[in-house]
Amino acid sequence: MKKFGKLLFFIFVLFAVLFLTANLLFDHVTKKGDENTYILMNRVVNALEESADTTDPEQMQAFVDRFIEENFSQFAAEYGRHAVPDRIRFIPLTQGDSEVSILNRGEDTDKVWAFHDGDAITGLVVFEFHNAERTGLRILINAVLLAAFAVCIGILFYISGTVLKPFEKLSAYPEKLSRSEITDKLPETKNRLFGRFIWGINMLSDKLEKNKKRVNELSRDQMTMLTTIAHGIKTPVANIKLYADAIRTGLYRPDGTADESDAEVAEKISKNADEVTALVKELIDKASGTVVDFKPEIRAFYLKELTDYLEEEYSNRLKMLQIPYTFTLDHNAMINSDKSGIIRILSQLMDNAVKYGNGGGIRVAVSKEEDGYYLIVRNKGTVVEENELPYLFNSFWRGSNADPYDGSGIGLFEAREIARSLYGDIYVKADAEHSEMEFDVYLPQ
Repeated sequence: MKKFGKLLFFIFVLFAVLFLTANLLFDHVTKKGDENTYILMNRVVNALEESADTTDPEQMQAFVDRFIEENFSQFAAEYGRHAVPDRIRFIPLTQGDSEVSILNRGEDTDKVWAFHDGDAITGLVVFEFHNAERTGLRILINAVLLAAFAVCIGILFYISGTVLKPFEKLSAYPEKLSRSEITDKLPETKNRLFGRFIWGINMLSDKLEKNKKRVNELSRDQMTMLTTIAHGIKTPVANIKLYADAIRTGLYRPDGTADESDAEVAEKISKNADEVTALVKELIDKASGTVVDFKPEIRAFYLKELTDYLEEEYSNRLKMLQIPYTFTLDHNAMINSDKSGIIRILSQLMDNAVKYGNGGGIRVAVSKEEDGYYLIVRNKGTVVEENELPYLFNSFWRGSNADPYDGSGIGLFEAREIARSLYGDIYVKADAEHSEMEFDVYLPQ
């Protein structure tokens, strides 16, 4: 959600600039209008001083009213409606200072000018303005900007809730799926934006699962065939070596003595038989090695990321199945290893714990010891027979307790191969008394 935070900050900055710019522009326009007002007021005062021939307050006020009424339209057209005062009042004075012209020049509504009769100030001309429209316009501009800001923030949070957050959760799913780090499907949603996408991803997940199952079946058939061929070849090759040894020692000669040329041929036969044996062994090793597709990518990460993964991927699933669970971490140490590979190991052990357990509980402990790191998975359920434990990590081997469940017998083999690729190993313990299986994953420092 860092992008959302940046976008939110950008919206705040943008509208702050808009508010500032709008008010500065409004002040600039207002100031320009005020300049026209001052020019108009000066013109009016000069006209009154030149035209008025009385100092009687009532007659002067009548003259002022008549003058502004006669010239209102002209002034409004020339200087703008806002520059024309709503009312002009004349206030007589008995004495004054001839050096005074305008008496105030601020933001006051009323503007007061001095009225001169010769060199003396004989009165004041008060220009009254009702700036309700101007104030209302400023309020309207700021209200519109504030409403636009609120709408943008609302839209932004709506997009975040309906698009960004769901997509952030969905975006990591394909990568996890490709790395075999996840087995659960995406939950269905009524969101029209992602409903079809989730449906398609789940279809892809099912397709990959079927393909994986089919590949495992083909690999098992291939291994079975190779094992059968290997055992079929071993016996005749061993017999060929025996015949070659007999020829080399002269066992089949009448006099029982070895012939040099026969011995040379027998040596070549024996050598070729050894090469056939080596080729068969190499073929079996390569075939079994292709079952696990894993190349370590060593990076530094914290152990807490493993418990976070378990909490994120399995907590809801275990709650729905009503299986008690605990994920504990005794030390949030940093480890240099392949996080994806370790997650694949944990996923396999967790899936087995759910599949073969009796729902009595699953406990996972992640810890750092002096000799390395340990990931211990314990689950309640039917334990594997003691005599079957040595074969538990063999490829395509399934224990007697696995008959009711689907599987290919490759999961634990794959988990152990990954652990050994990381220079670690997996150990298994069966506690028949407490009906508990324990798998200890060891990773060196």
